[in-house]
Amino acid sequence: MKLKYYLVALLSSLFLQSSASFKTILDKEIFYVELDGKIDLRFGYAFNRDSFNAKPKDKTSSYSYLRFLYLQQVYPNTQMGFNVEAGVSGIANLKALDIEKLDMEEWYFIIKNQELGSIEYGKRSLVSQSMLINTSKIYAAAGGVNGHWTNYANLRGNENRDNGPGYDKDKVFWVKPNIYSEYNGLELGLKQPSINYISPKIYNFQLGFSYVPGKNNLQYSNLIAAGLSYKNSLSDDIGFTTALTGEFARENLTDCSDGTSKNYECRNQLLHWNFGLKLKLFDLDCIFSYGNGGKSGEKRNHETNNTYYMNAGIAYRSDSYKSSLTYFSSGRDIAGEGTNELTSYALSLENSLFLGTSYYFDIVKFSTKEPKIENNNSGYVFLAGLKLSF
Repeated sequence: MKLKYYLVALLSSLFLQSSASFKTILDKEIFYVELDGKIDLRFGYAFNRDSFNAKPKDKTSSYSYLRFLYLQQVYPNTQMGFNVEAGVSGIANLKALDIEKLDMEEWYFIIKNQELGSIEYGKRSLVSQSMLINTSKIYAAAGGVNGHWTNYANLRGNENRDNGPGYDKDKVFWVKPNIYSEYNGLELGLKQPSINYISPKIYNFQLGFSYVPGKNNLQYSNLIAAGLSYKNSLSDDIGFTTALTGEFARENLTDCSDGTSKNYECRNQLLHWNFGLKLKLFDLDCIFSYGNGGKSGEKRNHETNNTYYMNAGIAYRSDSYKSSLTYFSSGRDIAGEGTNELTSYALSLENSLFLGTSYYFDIVKFSTKEPKIENNNSGYVFLAGLKLSF
């Protein structure tokens, strides 16, 4: 079944409204409805250290989503409803607008009480992701160091230098300031929902818990996530938010077979935490965060002793212009081999056009270090793109 005609009609009706009403389309005493979405077309070019005179690798990609939120008052101070978000990746899939290519990224039911908080059940980001503070809260353009720039460049050195974009990067480096479940792509569905609770704000504090029962695709069972945030302000233009989030699961040794690295499918204990601070100073937003994953993840022949990262950034926003400067560095301490290090900087510029459209540019500088590699890799990734947001 094609979605083309339905989406065209939907987008046309949205464009007839003012830009201020693109998101909230119904706000009554009993009913509340939000509808928003984005289409992002990206064009990327990577220049590695020894290939500035060679033709750069190029790649085009896209990502689009449409989100619908519905809430209805059922009791005084109590609402029930649901949230659905569908996404599609790839230019070919976007052109086809085939329902079979859609990914139901979020679907969950909501019970929300102003005094008791909200309970959400289904497929949604864990509170360790949604409450986490890093530069994903402020970036412009394609995401800066939080974006998908590593899909365009090869981070490896020596004989691995020519193995193509993204080659084996996640087994060697930690490339984004994300919590474990988001970094490794936790998959939830009808048979694997999450249960989430988010408290109301009490003296500027807010608490959240998530629970994923049973075994998931990350090979962990009964994953628990939590977050605690504090927000305060001196005025509408000056304030700060701080948050501590984390994830925990017991080690999984049931899938180990004969103990050799080739057949290891077991996992160390999951214990990953992130501390973040966000400052708002008029039109500037500043971020600092630090995270540690310890030994979390797959058991290997060369064990990972520790994983850590630091992330910082500053962003400026106006009605028609956005810019951000973001920084990320990480280390993975591999037993018997040393620490693999990655450092990246990103300058991101985005400018509005009309009716929710904008164009942007991202330039990312990266460098890597593997102790046993003589010729470590470094280079630049340039990204340009168009966005349609409503």
